[in-house]
Amino acid sequence: MSDEATKSPPGQLGTLLRFAWQQFAGAKAADSKIAPAAKFAALMPALMILPEAARPRLVSLTLTARHNDWRPTGMTVKRGEAFSVFADGAVWISRLLGLGAEPKLALWLRIAGRGPLRKLPDNAGSFEAWTDGELELCLKPPGEWADDNGAFDPAYPHSGGEGEIRAVIALWPGPAQDGLAALARNADFAPLAATAAKRTVPPQDWSYLWRLGDGAIYEPATEGGKPAIHVHTHGDVGILQTAVDLPLADDTVLEWRWRVERLPSDLPEHIQPTHDYLSIAVEFENGRDLTYYWSAGLAEGTVFHCPLPWWSERETHWVLRSGTQELGRWLGERRSVKADYAKAIGGPLPARIVRVWLIANSVFQRGHGIADFTDIALTGAGTRTTIL
Repeated sequence: MSDEATKSPPGQLGTLLRFAWQQFAGAKAADSKIAPAAKFAALMPALMILPEAARPRLVSLTLTARHNDWRPTGMTVKRGEAFSVFADGAVWISRLLGLGAEPKLALWLRIAGRGPLRKLPDNAGSFEAWTDGELELCLKPPGEWADDNGAFDPAYPHSGGEGEIRAVIALWPGPAQDGLAALARNADFAPLAATAAKRTVPPQDWSYLWRLGDGAIYEPATEGGKPAIHVHTHGDVGILQTAVDLPLADDTVLEWRWRVERLPSDLPEHIQPTHDYLSIAVEFENGRDLTYYWSAGLAEGTVFHCPLPWWSERETHWVLRSGTQELGRWLGERRSVKADYAKAIGGPLPARIVRVWLIANSVFQRGHGIADFTDIALTGAGTRTTIL
């Protein structure tokens, strides 16, 4: 591993032209990629005629892509009260190229003007109020926060988009599942109620990175009787992480097994419109991370900084495998982390590893990425730490 030569990615223009051709010639028109929710306009009337014991307080509002701040909803909640958010629509960076986001990617929540922040795990979701105060909503691409209270980072202006997302908030008189069960008796809204009722629980000892929000991407699984994590991303993004505190020694090795069933991109991933991928990463005490991923088209050993704003200063990608030939097979990997850091990132070496990540992104091309991970461990300095 230490003798590997790294490669630089190809020029960006060729990949950008291939992406544009894919979006036009591949019949991936924007309006066909983000389908509207069925009968969403009739949702409010349907909620208003639920039986009295299940009838919620309701608020409906529309947020436009050009609105650049948090939007008060006028609904005050108390800690522990159950509410559901149903949403429809899309915001667009480029409708022509099909670069857009549905609510599960763009719609964020907070209470009383402060964190913690929440994001819809899907285009509908249910919550228990985590504090007292007024519920607020905003539209924001994931990652572009100045802090965990929801302040916008001035380095990344919130402007230039188009489109709108419509939201209906239902504050239930009791448990959310009771109200959603009543809504599901109307066949027109049974699928939406099921989506809002779904509980997404990350694997034990793992959590979603707050900066990107929770989701429904990762779930516990087993492989040969051992714990595993199943990943399925489609039009969303999420980083699942677990904390470690280990020295970065000369002999530190990250090892894991993975089975990648489907890649979320058909194109090289080194430019922003094609930066959809599946990977495993280590985060260091200096805030940098090194992520090993399976590329659709870049050569093995290709190394590059993340093409996304904010992440470009923190994340470095290493193409570990490429192409489709070995998709669907369980494969074992071992990486000498300190040597890889020196080659890929350079500069002063950090002293410690602080987290292990799983990353799944399919925001840009809205494809499907499917994989499983197991047997994750860090070895070095005479110790072996089992991560999964």
